[in-house]
Amino acid sequence: MGKGRKPTSNALKKLKGTDQPCRMREEILYDKITEIPNPPSYLCTEAKKVFLVTARQLANKGILDVVNINTVLLYASEMGKYIEAEKDLKKAGRTIEVCDKEGVLTRVVRNPLDRMASEYLANATRLASELGITPASASRVKIEDKNEGDEFDKFMNTY
Repeated sequence: MGKGRKPTSNALKKLKGTDQPCRMREEILYDKITEIPNPPSYLCTEAKKVFLVTARQLANKGILDVVNINTVLLYASEMGKYIEAEKDLKKAGRTIEVCDKEGVLTRVVRNPLDRMASEYLANATRLASELGITPASASRVKIEDKNEGDEFDKFMNTY
């Protein structure tokens, strides 16, 4: 038997609308990040773009804190490596032709860079699911309009 589902944070449960008292669990609360830090200099250009976009989106949802920013950093790094590998594969091709000494084609093998790109993408997908930013998890998250107010304000506006 498997381990079961990974636990979902209370903040993500609130965004999904599944924040029932019986489902909430005790969590260590960390300081929220509202101002996005500059990406580290060792990241490639593509990874820096991914970092800024992802961090900004999570901060706007109110689920970016001082701890999971490191997961965002890892996600951006893997996505940056994946994008660079795909650009290189576009130039080099996904297969490599192996020839013998006379120049006769003996076999065609998968480019090792293609395997690396697949690993980068798998790592990024796993990290994205932990952050709640995969398409499936994003479709379950409801974003409330901050201009609407709370339930009492809605009730008062109807009368």
